[in-house]
Amino acid sequence: MSDHHNSAEVPVPVVRLGPEAANVERISGFVGSLGLILCVAGFFWNRTEFFQSYLFAFLYWAGFTLGGLGILLMNNVVGGKWGVTIRRLLEAKMRTLPIIFLLFLPILIGMPYLYPWMSNGVHFPDLSEESRRILHHKAPYLNLPFFLIRVVFYFAIWLFWGFRVQRMTDQQDQTGDPTLPVRLRQFSAPGLLIFVLTASFAYFDWLLSSDAEFFSTVYGAMILIGDVLQTFALSIVVLILISRPDRFGGRINAKLLHDLGNLMFAFTIFWTYLSASQLIIVWPANLPQEIGWYLVRTRGFWKVLTWVVGLTMFAIPFLALLSQARKRNPKRLMRVAVWLLIARVIDIFWIVEPTFRNKGFALYWTDFAAFIGVGGIWLYAYLGQLRRRPLLPLHDPRIAEPLPELATL
Repeated sequence: MSDHHNSAEVPVPVVRLGPEAANVERISGFVGSLGLILCVAGFFWNRTEFFQSYLFAFLYWAGFTLGGLGILLMNNVVGGKWGVTIRRLLEAKMRTLPIIFLLFLPILIGMPYLYPWMSNGVHFPDLSEESRRILHHKAPYLNLPFFLIRVVFYFAIWLFWGFRVQRMTDQQDQTGDPTLPVRLRQFSAPGLLIFVLTASFAYFDWLLSSDAEFFSTVYGAMILIGDVLQTFALSIVVLILISRPDRFGGRINAKLLHDLGNLMFAFTIFWTYLSASQLIIVWPANLPQEIGWYLVRTRGFWKVLTWVVGLTMFAIPFLALLSQARKRNPKRLMRVAVWLLIARVIDIFWIVEPTFRNKGFALYWTDFAAFIGVGGIWLYAYLGQLRRRPLLPLHDPRIAEPLPELATL
């Protein structure tokens, strides 16, 4: 039986989030506001520590937004019922791009505290002569006017492709135009390539440039694939929670969860491949400009976190997701997804902070304040977007078919 025939026989239910989600949204906004108030206090208490913390928090939560846009474009290109069924969750993440842009503004204020090429040595007094020479060599690229131009360009590209795709899917909901899946694929294919390039360069600018000497062409892609992985994890958690009881007529079933679990498994391996590739290239070469990035992460408690990242981001989820039964069981799959969400926090912290805290491990109260503040505001915006529209596309023939015998989650 074709997908189109299934759709015609069993209408897609028009389901929206209920008052429980509105309550969570309000709580998120309140907690996020308190966190931002603490961030303001941290700004006046110790600006260096605050901006380091804020960069870590911003990159983690922005990862869901960029991951949502990336998966949305990817599914339009490659197809698959899994992506159509979670499309609303991805679009809601993507639609937080304006909030992410506003949350990026404090980083612009804190650039002298984060990037040695912006500080003129004031906030980086220990910068070596070799580092200063390298920064001078990078000056045609790493300078404030060009940096700001790139920021505007990145967000303009993401907003254009993301909201254009959403307008096309809204049109499909309204008209059921059978040509729209083809048009979406044709529009998303170049968009996916441009997105990967711009997101990778954004991470070069926003994070890699905080290190005066480190070079890595795989760095941006490594972080971006981690964003995709954490976005799949959050989508699985939200999908399982909002489908209790069976609100979608059997469409959120073991078969669909199995597909999503396989994708989370695949991107776990892909993230590991990129991370290991960078290590394998940098470590044996032992070049001063590169090896220092790893050396600081293998000293003191940072070394412990290095092992924690390897275990929590790869070894444990890899072994857990080998089980076919676990990927078909909503409770067990959700546990793995939650595990990866927590592991990704540690991973981003391990990537961001040792560059600044290179004399030993340090944990500041602003790390928690910034994480809660940015996270609360992001969740408030995300849930608000998710509540505005039906949770399933209404006229896409590729949506997962109902399987009543597997519908109980």
